[in-house]
Amino acid sequence: MRSQLHQLELVYFPISNQEAEYVKDDPEVQELISQSNLYFIGQKPETYFEFASAEEIESAFHNERKLTFNVICGNKKSQCVLDMNLLCDYYKVPVDEIGLEIGRKVITIIRMDREKPKVFEWFFTEKLIFERSRGKKAFILELDDFSDFFTYNLHYVGISKNQTSFERLIVKPHDTRLRILTNEHPLNYGSRVTDEIMLFFFRVKSQEIKQYLSEEDWNELGKNELEDPKRIIADAEKAFVSVINTSYNRVKFNGYPVSMDGLSGSKVNRLSYAIDENITFITDSVSLVNKRNSLFQMEAYSDFISIDFDDNTVKLHKAE
Repeated sequence: MRSQLHQLELVYFPISNQEAEYVKDDPEVQELISQSNLYFIGQKPETYFEFASAEEIESAFHNERKLTFNVICGNKKSQCVLDMNLLCDYYKVPVDEIGLEIGRKVITIIRMDREKPKVFEWFFTEKLIFERSRGKKAFILELDDFSDFFTYNLHYVGISKNQTSFERLIVKPHDTRLRILTNEHPLNYGSRVTDEIMLFFFRVKSQEIKQYLSEEDWNELGKNELEDPKRIIADAEKAFVSVINTSYNRVKFNGYPVSMDGLSGSKVNRLSYAIDENITFITDSVSLVNKRNSLFQMEAYSDFISIDFDDNTVKLHKAE
């Protein structure tokens, strides 16, 4: 018997439709997003930073080596602190050589290198929340309720079989992306829809588990169904669309798990899909609450979709 576990992992932090225009010509961004063939389009109230007065910022930066500010999204507000001593330890940079540029949507940390400024760390709002959710950068303090800021209305799930997500969603005109921008209303008064529409770029991490329950199973030793990632990506799209019923997916894949280009008809008996990020997606019919590393942490429960090809059933399992 063959079972597969598939986890969706972000290859880049979520970016707004507007921010996509800012970063699309950056070679590093192109390389990262080009690792994705599965993408989501969502929306949440525009998120921004709120700072104290210039005098208070300058005093705290020079005396305490800290930048304290609020992260605001809709009616949610939470304090965050960037500890510059820890940041400089992390990057091996002398703390007396750094400077700050701050704005409503971006924080830039600069190193003065022979009087020539050089950016070595920066944060869009979603990048900050993403880094806090991953927990790897110890210089990002507080913002313990980051999951409240990492919750999105999900409009669309899409794949790109013959192109990367970067080419399909950013470089070329994307019909559904344009329809969402045209039809959706801003969730936050005074915001533009382009600042609220968020783009998510995923790769699929896959594992296969074999159980040898009969002599025939031993004939499958060494074989697997993971060698054709296009089938897995196509199957993942159908699984998520059929279960969470995103409003802008015209084709609902109501016949799933039976499909022509997915894993139906393979030798896989059972599989599951989960999102390996501390992120929540909401549609009109369901919510999808996800936790990072939920496979390996008993306290981190995550919603997941299970499929049984033996009886052609699909089920969303809720962690609550």
